[in-house]
Amino acid sequence: MLSQPLKRVLRLVAIAAITCGLILLTAAASSAQFSLPDNLGSADGFNPPPSVTRLGSIEVASVYSPVTGDVLFEVAAPTVYDRSAPANIPANAAERRAEEVNARIQRAVLRRRDPPMDLESLTVGLAKLNDVDVIVTRDDNYTQPLVLVTVTETDADYHGVPIQELGEEWSDILSAELRNGIQQLSPGQFRQDALKAAAVLFGLIVLTGIFVALKMWVRRYQRQLHNRKKALSKPPSVDVQADPQQRPIEPPSPAEQAGQNRAHFLENLDEVWNLDRRLNFFGLLQWLLFWLVVLIWYLGIYQLFRQFPYLERFSAGIVGKPIQLLGVWFVTGLVIRVMRRLIDRFTTEREGFDFGDLLTFGDLQRRQLRISTIAGAAKGLITIIFVSIGLLLALSILGVPTGSVVAIGGIFGLAISFGSQSLVKDLVNGFLILAEDQFAIGDVVDLGSDLDDASGLVENLNLRVTQLRSSDGELVTIPNSAISQVKNLTRSWSRVNFSIDVAYQTDPAKALRVLKELSQAFYNEPQWQDKMLAPPDVLGIDDVSHRGMTITIWIQTVPSQQWAVGREYRLRVRQALSEQGIDIGTPRQTYTLDPGPTNHGQHAPGDSKVIVSS
Repeated sequence: MLSQPLKRVLRLVAIAAITCGLILLTAAASSAQFSLPDNLGSADGFNPPPSVTRLGSIEVASVYSPVTGDVLFEVAAPTVYDRSAPANIPANAAERRAEEVNARIQRAVLRRRDPPMDLESLTVGLAKLNDVDVIVTRDDNYTQPLVLVTVTETDADYHGVPIQELGEEWSDILSAELRNGIQQLSPGQFRQDALKAAAVLFGLIVLTGIFVALKMWVRRYQRQLHNRKKALSKPPSVDVQADPQQRPIEPPSPAEQAGQNRAHFLENLDEVWNLDRRLNFFGLLQWLLFWLVVLIWYLGIYQLFRQFPYLERFSAGIVGKPIQLLGVWFVTGLVIRVMRRLIDRFTTEREGFDFGDLLTFGDLQRRQLRISTIAGAAKGLITIIFVSIGLLLALSILGVPTGSVVAIGGIFGLAISFGSQSLVKDLVNGFLILAEDQFAIGDVVDLGSDLDDASGLVENLNLRVTQLRSSDGELVTIPNSAISQVKNLTRSWSRVNFSIDVAYQTDPAKALRVLKELSQAFYNEPQWQDKMLAPPDVLGIDDVSHRGMTITIWIQTVPSQQWAVGREYRLRVRQALSEQGIDIGTPRQTYTLDPGPTNHGQHAPGDSKVIVSS
């Protein structure tokens, strides 16, 4: 098994290799125009090739340096209107002239290597060949003149100078190019270039090692922060034994457990958000370190290309389309991260916002939870938008018409929408949930009887799915299209709806008085008053039946506190009724036993028996 540091080094080496591949592929492609298939483009046999520029009756093509790839000069020729067949293209066509001149320059610089042309005796000048002005080169090693280019009337007409003057100008350009190429390809110069390239490569390795060390440190610190966040997000354990002297208390119900999870979620929300901001910052730092590695390898490869004559001609392509594509990639990622950072800043550092206020009941808490929920959906939407824009820009750089791409993408999206109607329903219903504020992250909800395990704490909500944490700690993912009914148990405020049956023979006034005194005393305790919005309201006797008298009490509480308040209140009611000698209602049924008729067909008086059962 490979160690983690070695894996990271290999990962960065892979990134560097991918960068090299991208540079080489796009650099090679940048030497020619991107062409569409014949049925999509407008090219035909009557248009010039991409390397030729048509100017009325004259066409021009460029001659390039075989060493640096720079344009040396342009040759001109009469316009060729029909290129539908190779036989229709004359030998003096612009593209054929440029191709022939390029081949002759390469022959002089690259092919004459054993021995190379002598710089001391090398001459380049204008001469006459069959009454045609040509530029030739010769030296002591190669005495036979080599014709480099023919200077024509069309060339002179295009450049606006006489043939003699144009020939001298081209002779100077070609002389400098030949001398420069021969000198750069000499063994001594090659050794110097190799030493410089080795220094550049060593610098790349050293800088990469430094950035690897920084990334390892940042990743280690991120892991620590993530573990702290995970510990804070872990649901609290359930304590089922309130007091060793009392009988065991039953474990909380799923709704109660969800409420406890929500309270734990809100209590740690301040620190969790702080950790999120720090994680986002270090995530941005990791991303910037990645791009620094890409940048130094890009610049290093460019410098390496400039060191060697055979590769120098590709260096111009490196700063063309490849740098534009990498720039689009970088800017797209940077804009997405900046926008996500601004959204986080808006949700956590609003005007006059204090994290301490978040734990108090009121509209501020609800608004902040909703903003946090919408922020998550907004981040996903922004990512999709800017990634789409980045792809369109990249296609535009490659020469693909973006209008056609958008049209094809629209048709493709329409086809997907017909095949993915459930996904569209999810998105629409998710938008309505957010817009109508049906619930937000941090709420405890019950999504109806149509769904199994559809109650718990909302941990995540986006346009497609809702994720709930059940009382058993399970993460339940529900498509938004499946949500038809929402019971929000913690929206704005909550309530304890408590009913108790007391024995029928109990004095009603006494029972109501005991409950009211208990309720007021319960409310007056500071540790419980903070969890209630008003004193418990003893509504009165709601029902009288064979079970006894049913008394109903309502307690309005802070969101998610109804379970804790309800459990404590029930315990105190039980203790108070026991102290006051008030019995709990017991169902009663009365049965009358008839002994049957006597011999005279009549019932004997006093023979009936009454049995009371409970």
